[in-house]
Amino acid sequence: MESSNHDREAFSLQARGLLDRGMYSVVRDLAETRLAEMPGDVEARTILCEALWGMGYDEEAQEIITEIEEIIRGYSEIYRLMGRICRDKGLAWEAIHYYERFIDLNPHSPLRPEVEKDLDRLRTELGASGGEDHPAPIADREPPPAQMATLSKWLANLENKKKRKRPGKK
Repeated sequence: MESSNHDREAFSLQARGLLDRGMYSVVRDLAETRLAEMPGDVEARTILCEALWGMGYDEEAQEIITEIEEIIRGYSEIYRLMGRICRDKGLAWEAIHYYERFIDLNPHSPLRPEVEKDLDRLRTELGASGGEDHPAPIADREPPPAQMATLSKWLANLENKKKRKRPGKK
């Protein structure tokens, strides 16, 4: 696992260095090679997207963004399932944590109302059983930790880079 993390970091550093120098076609080739070996690598997809955007292939970049969003929504399902498992085992705090993470990653899910009902029920049960300091309702919660990159921040950053590179184009 450590080797895998090292490989990912090395790839990312190399690709980001090339992106900073405007070597978009080299980065595209590098990212496509990585994706051929590791199709589920989200970092490689984001780097490929940045390279394509830098090359002016906006439609292709947008397609990759859509793919990344689908991957993230797919990952969120694990959190919903873990929330249900913890709920069924009587692990209310853990269930709340997993359900909240599901909503953070997939706020527009058609399953959100069902998950929010479970959250309300769990919070009510914890309150009735004398549970202390249970998590605030979703609307009152603080956003996810700052070190966790969000897709919207990444997209905004990418859009700003695009505007700086090609000021005449919209």
